Amino acid sequence: MCIRDSAPPAHCPACGEAVGHSQNEVAWYCVNASCPAQIVRNIEHFASRGAMNIVGLGIKIVEQLVNKGLVHDVADLYSLKKEDLLQLEGFAEKKADNLLASIEASKHRLLSQLIYGLGIRGVGEVAAGELAKRFNDLDALSKAGKEEIESIEGFGPNIAESITNWFANDKNRTILEKLRKAGVWPQMESISTTPKTL
Repeated sequence: MCIRDSAPPAHCPACGEAVGHSQNEVAWYCVNASCPAQIVRNIEHFASRGAMNIVGLGIKIVEQLVNKGLVHDVADLYSLKKEDLLQLEGFAEKKADNLLASIEASKHRLLSQLIYGLGIRGVGEVAAGELAKRFNDLDALSKAGKEEIESIEGFGPNIAESITNWFANDKNRTILEKLRKAGVWPQMESISTTPKTL
C-alpha cells in the first residue's frame, strides 16, 4: 500500500503497522504482508507463475477466500481444507481437489521463488535469485544486515532497507513461522562439483 500525504503518517491507516520509507523517494509504504488493504494483491502475487505457481488460484478465488475470512495472509493457504473450498462459488469436488493439490505442490518450489513470492518491495525475480544464492534459507536472509545485503552486486541501500524492514516486521515474522510449520521452507541446494559417473 503506497501512502502519500503532506505529513507522512507513522503508521498504516489500514492496519496500524509502522510504515517504511526509502531515501530519495516520496512514497511511504506499509511493509505488513498481512495488511487487509493489500492482502488480495499479496496472495495473488504469491500464487503467480514466477513465484509459487499455484495453478487455479486466480484473483476471483483469492477475493472469495479473503472475503469469507478463510485466509488472512499467504501462509493461510496451506491450512485450507476441502470443505473450505466447497463453500466458494463455482467449486465442486474436482476443482477443490485440483487446487489443494496445486497448493501442496507449491511446497516444493525453489527458495528464490518463495523470496519473490513474499512480495518484498523492490525484490523482483532476478533479485530473489541473487538473494537465494547468497543466503541458504529465510532464516539466514532474515538475519542479514543492510551492509551485507548491499554487498551483493546490484543491491543498493533502498532495496537493502526494504528487505530488512520487511523481515523486522512482527506480523511478517509470524507469516514466516506459519510457512515453516506448513513445510514451506526451501533451502538453497549447493551445486555439486563432483563429476557424474556414467
